[in-house]
Amino acid sequence: MIIKITYPYKDLPTTLEIKSKYIQTDDNELIEQLKSSKNPVDIGIILTQNENKYKIVKPQKEDLLIEIEDMVINPNLF
Repeated sequence: MIIKITYPYKDLPTTLEIKSKYIQTDDNELIEQLKSSKNPVDIGIILTQNENKYKIVKPQKEDLLIEIEDMVINPNLF
């Protein structure tokens, strides 16, 4: 399954970008954990704790879209 995670990112007071990460996983537990959170810190923790269960892939058609509405200050969180 391809999951696209989008989040607003602001590195300067005058800029706002919508960034995306694409991951691929077949782990149902990881998918459910990601679907249950819209908090960027929680998603970053989930991804860090499960880094052996997914891989980052190039942009492509996603099977699941997770949209984070909270501002991400550090995009390296993901």
